[in-house]
This record gives sequence, C-alpha cells and structure tokens, in this order.
Amino acid sequence: MHTEEKDTSKRILEAALNLISQNGYAQVSMRDIAQEAGVAISQISYHYKNKEGLFIALIRQLKESFVGDIREKMEGISSSDGFIDFICEYSKESIVKDSDIHRLRLEFSNLAMSSEPFRAEFSVLVGELTEVVASYVARYASNLEIMKTHTPVQTANFIIAFVLGVSTQYLAEGKNARALETIDILRAIVK
Repeated sequence: MHTEEKDTSKRILEAALNLISQNGYAQVSMRDIAQEAGVAISQISYHYKNKEGLFIALIRQLKESFVGDIREKMEGISSSDGFIDFICEYSKESIVKDSDIHRLRLEFSNLAMSSEPFRAEFSVLVGELTEVVASYVARYASNLEIMKTHTPVQTANFIIAFVLGVSTQYLAEGKNARALETIDILRAIVK
C-alpha cells in the first residue's frame, strides 16, 4: 500500500472511531464517515469493502492498541500487590482517559451478539487480553486466596469482566466518577 493509500485508510479509521464513539454504530453511516474523513464513499469501499469490513478493521486496531498498551505497562509488575494495584489503577485511568475506546468496545460487544464476523473478531480481542492478564496472574498472583479455587484464566476472565462492567456503568451514568470507585473492590476480591 502506498503512503497516500495508508494515509487515506488511517483517516477513514480515525473518522469512524470518532463518529462511533460519539454517536454509536447504528447512528453512523458510510456517508458520515466519508465526510468526516474527507474522502469519497468509494474510497471506504476500496479499503474496507463495506461498513462491516470497516468496523472489523477498527476492532483489530483496537485490539492491537489496547492489548499492546496493557502488555507494555504490565512489564513493570514484580509482585502480587503490584499486580492488583496496577490492574485497579490502570483500569480507572483507562476508563477515564480512553472513554471513547471503551464506548467503542461496548458498541462492538453489542454487534458481536448478532454478527458472526464481529463475534469472531471480538473473541480474538478478549482472548488476547485474557491471555496477557492470565500470564501475569500465573506469575504474580499464584499465592493469592482466589488462586486456591480458580485457574489463572478464570481469574483473568473475572477481572476483565469486572472492569468492562464498571466501564459500562461509568459510560451509562454519564461518566460518573463514583462508578470508578467500584474497581477498588478488586483489591479485596482478588487478594
């Protein structure tokens, strides 16, 4: 792909991300995205074939960005307390700082319930995130109480579901900061 084509593709993805995170998937048309990106609708079709292809590309971008970020930041963990503290603080920071990404994740999880291609892509996102968190659970949380009855993957799934639930609550309540306080319960549950 030439530099100009990459730039066009990137503008289209950025426009789609911006519009969906603000308005939701159902309210965004290809025409809206083309206008926001400053391209013709035919260019979206050229790069992504259709709306579904565009949004699958967004899921992939979200996965690479989000999983890469958490993997990089988890490298600094060296103890079970550090692991739990990191999960709580990173989650709160991410929910506030990247609320558009969390809204997009919520939109995609809704689409995954009714579309097999979205389900497959969303499963890859959650699977890779679970794999990363489970590896740190196994490495730094094996002595925790929760590990007496649950595997690292079960514990990672619980942590992820809990954080995603809090992010949904935060967004649904108009970015109410009180919802973020719930994340601190993880310290009590997981320890």
